[in-house]
Amino acid sequence: MEDQRAIAVSPRHQIRLAADYLPLIDRAPSRDFVVQVIEHREANGMPLMSAEIVIASAAVREQFPLAQAYPLHFRKTYFAGRLHSDPQRELDHAARASAIAGLPPPIGASASQIRSCFIPGQSYLRLSPFEPDNEELNARRLRDLPLASAVGLWHLLDHAYRLLTSLHAGGLSHGDPQLQNFLVSPAPLDVVLIDFEAAVTRDEAGEVVWARRMETDVRPLLQEAVLLQAALGRQVGELAARSIAAAHALFRDSERLLRYIDRLDEIV
Repeated sequence: MEDQRAIAVSPRHQIRLAADYLPLIDRAPSRDFVVQVIEHREANGMPLMSAEIVIASAAVREQFPLAQAYPLHFRKTYFAGRLHSDPQRELDHAARASAIAGLPPPIGASASQIRSCFIPGQSYLRLSPFEPDNEELNARRLRDLPLASAVGLWHLLDHAYRLLTSLHAGGLSHGDPQLQNFLVSPAPLDVVLIDFEAAVTRDEAGEVVWARRMETDVRPLLQEAVLLQAALGRQVGELAARSIAAAHALFRDSERLLRYIDRLDEIV
């Protein structure tokens, strides 16, 4: 369309930006221009954290070379009232994840902010029909899940699992791999893990803590894998086998789900 232009927001992703914003892309504003507020947290009227899509200012583009390449990006700001990790440490862990797994690189960090590539798409959590803590609701939703949807979700989940375990193999634990932190981009079809605020390296954690963190990291994915196999039937591969082996620790009524996996005709 003549009133839009495709701009890069990561090494793999582009968006079509409305004409109103294009002058700010071509000629940097004097301060960051907020395009969209994604999240804003407060406590007792005091700001704690904000997450926004911004068009970078001239100073930011000069400070961070990737902000010149991706002037439209994600900015997270921590305020004094919120305990948080060091943004530079968060950036270092995100950069390590990029080197290990090919994730889009972080853009830059300051004392209170971190900037990352904006990934167009939705979180996996919004695509899934399941709520891991509501087993009765999930059992009902299994009946209505279309085969095509279950197949698509399984492939996305397997991608997410391979991404997470590749980080583990590279010595990085994410620390908060909830399903909302896996973004699914439709064009090109991609799964991207975001938010490395709680990440640690194997050297930082030590062996005992490291083993526990790896198990905690994969738990949300294993829960989802059991539920999807209850809709699809038993699958093959590491994610399928590992999730079924862990089912008793993941669900109160694991036996019902395991029966569904092996005898789908019991879902009535």
